[in-house]
Amino acid sequence: MKPWKAVLLILFALAVAAAGYGLILVRRGFSALATPSAIEEFAATTARKLAVPSAYRQLRNPIMPSTQNIRGGMEHFSFHCATCHSDDGGGHTVYGKGLYPKPPDLRAAGTQNKSDGELYYTIENGVRLSGMPAFHGTHTDPQTWRLVLFIRHLPQITPEELNEMKGWDPKSEAVPAHF
Repeated sequence: MKPWKAVLLILFALAVAAAGYGLILVRRGFSALATPSAIEEFAATTARKLAVPSAYRQLRNPIMPSTQNIRGGMEHFSFHCATCHSDDGGGHTVYGKGLYPKPPDLRAAGTQNKSDGELYYTIENGVRLSGMPAFHGTHTDPQTWRLVLFIRHLPQITPEELNEMKGWDPKSEAVPAHF
């Protein structure tokens, strides 16, 4: 068989497989309640990795870890991020459970192994086709870098810190419960 015929045959087989997979997706629906398939998870993870410019992967946090800086990140996280990611970073919230894809567990190796620059880029630019919004222009650079410090702190967060964060819940008595 000629090489170009073999390539065409492989491309045709891939197109048929992709069409079959697409048909399965359409038939089962696009519910956010479903667990992503291995293919969806692989595609999303790969796209997320490719979406971070290499210049950001090399960035190091310019804000030094200190009790004050981590606390600043903790307060900011509690107000702006915990709604989806939860105070402990696990993502087990009403909003987090309803998102597709689900928010990652920020304490897990998948997040903790990212560079400071990758975390910064994700916070600043968001993630398309997910619930992660872009915060560029909403957060200052120091606020974003303190969030990175706090994300690094999440695997060691104490019960006392989690209890303190509950007091910073952005809901207030002035806001009716149905909102």
